[in-house]
Amino acid sequence: MAARRVCSHTLKPPGRHALAALMYTEDTIAAIATPQGPGGIGVVRLSGPQCVAIAAAVFRGRRPAHEWTSHRMYRGMILDVAGAALDEALAVHMRAPHSYTGEDVLELHCHGSPALVRQVLARVLCCGARAAQPGEFTKRAFLNGRLDLAQAEAVIELVQARTGDAAQLAVQQLGGRLSTHVDNLRTQLIHLKALLEAQIDFSDEDVEVKQVELLGCINKSISIVTKSINTYSHGKLLREGVRVAIIGKPNAGKSSLLNALLGEERAIVTPIAGTTRDAIEEAVDFDGIPVVLTDTAGLRQMEHADPIERMGMERTGGTIAASQLLLPVLDASAPLDAADHTVLETARGLPAVLVLNKIDLGPPVFEPIAVAAGMPVVQVSAQQRSGLPELRRAVIAVATSGLTVEHGTPVLTNARHHAALTQAVDSLQLARQSISAGQTADLVAVDVQDAIDHIGSITGIVTSEDVLDRIFSEFCIGK
Repeated sequence: MAARRVCSHTLKPPGRHALAALMYTEDTIAAIATPQGPGGIGVVRLSGPQCVAIAAAVFRGRRPAHEWTSHRMYRGMILDVAGAALDEALAVHMRAPHSYTGEDVLELHCHGSPALVRQVLARVLCCGARAAQPGEFTKRAFLNGRLDLAQAEAVIELVQARTGDAAQLAVQQLGGRLSTHVDNLRTQLIHLKALLEAQIDFSDEDVEVKQVELLGCINKSISIVTKSINTYSHGKLLREGVRVAIIGKPNAGKSSLLNALLGEERAIVTPIAGTTRDAIEEAVDFDGIPVVLTDTAGLRQMEHADPIERMGMERTGGTIAASQLLLPVLDASAPLDAADHTVLETARGLPAVLVLNKIDLGPPVFEPIAVAAGMPVVQVSAQQRSGLPELRRAVIAVATSGLTVEHGTPVLTNARHHAALTQAVDSLQLARQSISAGQTADLVAVDVQDAIDHIGSITGIVTSEDVLDRIFSEFCIGK
């Protein structure tokens, strides 16, 4: 049962435009916008009113900076403080408001030597720019109305996407799909609030909205929000992935399977039992799902293992506990032994896909169904790289079991959005209880306004400086 909030909806934090007035300062910021390390190109990005003046001081081309056409590249030389050339480069000035931040933006594109890019950044800082904080460019885009908060968060989702599917979700959010969805929902609730306020304001004139109409509006909103909340497990899977532990007795082919799934020789493979002493962890894309594979030390009787191997086997237990899915591997070419049964018992009752390896040596010498214990079974040859597509599909099927996304409903990937919608449902349920109990319209209106505020917090209509600082601190510098 949801607990009623004691705070009034009239004490809400300032909206985006109020925050912009409080937080925005008209200085010029600068940062390196390309990744660390050598590269073909290095970009130093500036945003703020001094872009043209700084360009005039540090860049020499055929045309002076104040004559540049917006969004056009110019070739020239970046100069040091003495006027000597640092590098031949390209420069582009994007005039406000038609830029990423909504301000004047300048980019200097030089060769990608880390030392050179740092020199260029130091040069523009000496000319009056300030070093940007993490996410400050995107924060300015939000404060200037170029992006709402959900779109701003999609920028970091896109930068951090580990698979094509995760990137596609971020692109949809950046394009406003989630924002449009929650704005439509918020509009519905504002309409409901207007009905309640009409009943409050004209109570002396016997203006009354029927209970069935109010409940219909509330139930519809709860249904829509709940569908969105239910997408979060799928979105979280696409964003964070699934941890998969490969377990089995020594020489069952665990390390060979890891190498086969990665497509490279990551783990050492030898005929000697106990070669893997510690967990080896690698990330891979399983058809759009990020998967973190962990090759573990073989499980067998402790008395047959040396002290270092025992330590590895003990760590295997911790890896299993931290994993969301297991791949117990059996050598299909050999009869089952006590170590195999230990592996099967370890996986019993947990999300798992049973892998019968070494089928290149012949069909399994035991009946697969008899040992599966309800797990999906996939036959593979890690050596010959056969059966791997079927294994990937089986892993995805287990990882996504029970996860459904209704057509037309945006997928949530952000914990903040999930929490906001969960709180909105709590408030709407309180409002529904009040309506059913025949409570006054003003009491119902408080909970409806709370729901409106929680939903508005997703796009930043209702937010606070602390929330913004926390969100943008997760960005990289230069974005």
